[in-house]
Amino acid sequence: VLAYTEEGQLIGFATSTDIVNLHHYEWSVFVHPEYRRMSIGSALADGIHHGHEQRQAEGALAAFIENPDAEKFLQSLGYGPDFKEIQMAADSLKEIALPEGLSILPFDGRIEELETLLVSAFDSDILPVIAFNQAEEGREIWVMKKDGELVATATLVQEDGALWLTAFAVDPAQQGKGYGKAFLLWSRYMAHIQGMEQIMLDVETANDALQIYRKSQFEPVQTIAYWTKRKA
Repeated sequence: VLAYTEEGQLIGFATSTDIVNLHHYEWSVFVHPEYRRMSIGSALADGIHHGHEQRQAEGALAAFIENPDAEKFLQSLGYGPDFKEIQMAADSLKEIALPEGLSILPFDGRIEELETLLVSAFDSDILPVIAFNQAEEGREIWVMKKDGELVATATLVQEDGALWLTAFAVDPAQQGKGYGKAFLLWSRYMAHIQGMEQIMLDVETANDALQIYRKSQFEPVQTIAYWTKRKA
């Protein structure tokens, strides 16, 4: 949804994306600072909400970079805070050496084994994400094995000129053995192989894995706050 002046100058826009094709949308709005407090943001949000109704959306989250102005705007629309994610980045690495007995390979199609690991690390809500990552072109699922046994997995995808790490998990029974850190260092090497200067990831602020990312030289870039519509 776009907003223009009568002279044709673009002064605001709103976007909404069904991230994994499950009819659950994430939306955001931006209005030029000189044209704020003129209800343009509210009008753009109304356009997004109308689009969600037309598409029979089953859920929607407002996603905004954390700042006081966004907070006031969303509260005025009847939204309340849900959770926050930190976007993190690490520089690529030209070379790495995996510990003895560890290997990282393209996913070999053993879906039950992969699903078992990811469900144990997250919950059953991850299953549609696995299916999406398998079906969507450009998403590369990788698995880490220790002496042939699956111990971790992650998906790599290039988006908007950056390499992103997603669906990253270590088997809970295998945590604390350095597999997560080794996988993260390998992902930085893959960024180099794919010609990227950095690799990016998102992590919820309440996630215990945040410490592992920091130890692997991932640094915060910005915090995204997610908001949901309050029930009347």
